[in-house]
Amino acid sequence: MNEHFETDPLDALRAADPVRDDHLPSASLARIRARVQENVMTNTTPRAGRPARLIAAGAGTLAVAALAFAFVFGGRGAVPGVLPGASDGTGFAMCVEQYSPETLAGRSVAFDGTVTAIDGDNVTFAVNDAFRGVDDATITLEAAGMTGTAITSGGGPNLAVGERYLVAGEETFVWACGFTQPYDATVAAEWSAAFGG
Repeated sequence: MNEHFETDPLDALRAADPVRDDHLPSASLARIRARVQENVMTNTTPRAGRPARLIAAGAGTLAVAALAFAFVFGGRGAVPGVLPGASDGTGFAMCVEQYSPETLAGRSVAFDGTVTAIDGDNVTFAVNDAFRGVDDATITLEAAGMTGTAITSGGGPNLAVGERYLVAGEETFVWACGFTQPYDATVAAEWSAAFGG
């Protein structure tokens, strides 16, 4: 029976980057030993393609980081001339329904309102013009993901006190994904028409 002797993973590590292991905690040594052994056992590909894979992995990591940065820090407030529209499917994958005048007409609550208060995810609006389902001068609805308390992929604006919005949703909550957006007079006229006004 042939017995295969492998070099100690720490010896391989010392050869690559000499360090005195007597100063390392034993838990670190165990993790290093396990990681080196795992790499030795799973690395069966030739090293010639490694730089290209590293470059591709680095480029992929940078792309993901750039998207995350744009998602977290982009979209702070309204951008003039940019209005939500129907999605081609990829950017709004978490939306239950895609925004359009037809799907807008299916909402039970719709109005033009100005934010007067925000308490957690609850937002109170002064109603400027009610399109559907609003009989009072003010209405408080849940706007999860649009009050700065959580990050969602719903695509709603970051609501702010004193700002005016076109808001659509159901009896207790606001919909994102274009159903709630910064006020625009042209879009408000389209909403009025969608609700038969």
